[in-house]
Amino acid sequence: MTVDYGMCARRLLRRCVVIYLVSVTLIQSKDVTMVIGEVGGAVTLPCISDLQRLPIHLYIQRPDPDEFINGYHKTRDLPSPHPDYANRTQVDHTQGTMKLWSIRLSDEGLYECHIGYPTKNNQENIQLNVTANYSIPNVTVACDNGRCLVTCSSDNGYPRRDVEWSLNPPLNQSTWGAVNSSEVRDPASMLFSVFSSISVNCSSGLRLNLSCAVGGALSQEHTVCRPPDISVVSVISAVSVIAAVLLCFLVLVSNSKKKKAHTARGTQGGKGAASSDENVQLT
Repeated sequence: MTVDYGMCARRLLRRCVVIYLVSVTLIQSKDVTMVIGEVGGAVTLPCISDLQRLPIHLYIQRPDPDEFINGYHKTRDLPSPHPDYANRTQVDHTQGTMKLWSIRLSDEGLYECHIGYPTKNNQENIQLNVTANYSIPNVTVACDNGRCLVTCSSDNGYPRRDVEWSLNPPLNQSTWGAVNSSEVRDPASMLFSVFSSISVNCSSGLRLNLSCAVGGALSQEHTVCRPPDISVVSVISAVSVIAAVLLCFLVLVSNSKKKKAHTARGTQGGKGAASSDENVQLT
């Protein structure tokens, strides 16, 4: 019997390729558990969902490059945790978890849990996303000639967030507009500080309240534009009314005096004519 070694080699190669592609597909389609932690806080990474069986070993590491973080083995001693995680992690093999505290931004990323059982090994992937709450925004207002420059700033947050403005009542873009926006990242903590400034036209005389928010942190509401003071308006109105009344009074007095003067002249003229007539008769 003749054996075609070339054909066997090709079949074997195809089978190897199929097995490789299937294994790659399984790895790429493996579920990833999302976990969120806060800077300075603590989080628990769940490596095992089935607690009916206790593992022989449980290793937690980070890929690219592989870094052993911490773990458990039933019969062997394990190497010391990675220096970046020393005194910050604790593995509980009975619960299939690893607790991580004093969270840093550098902790963000993918974690691999390698679980060993007597008959098989499992791998669970966990994505840790790290956040940091922004401080309550600080608002400053500077006004000149009917226009106000309003600035909002917030510090020590992650990831980067934009400043969001809330105007009450809402105004159209012809009345206000953004001047600039910027952010600064601390080189040590890697946290963000964000800033935003807007210009507001207050010439309409309407009251305007506004606030700003950054990543869920909300500032107090500030009054930027104010209508004229009611007391001042009342005084001006009262003065105007008094002035109008006084003017009318002066006009009436002046007209009255003119009428009296005109009447007096008419009376004197009549008496002079009567005296002339008497003189004529006597003559």
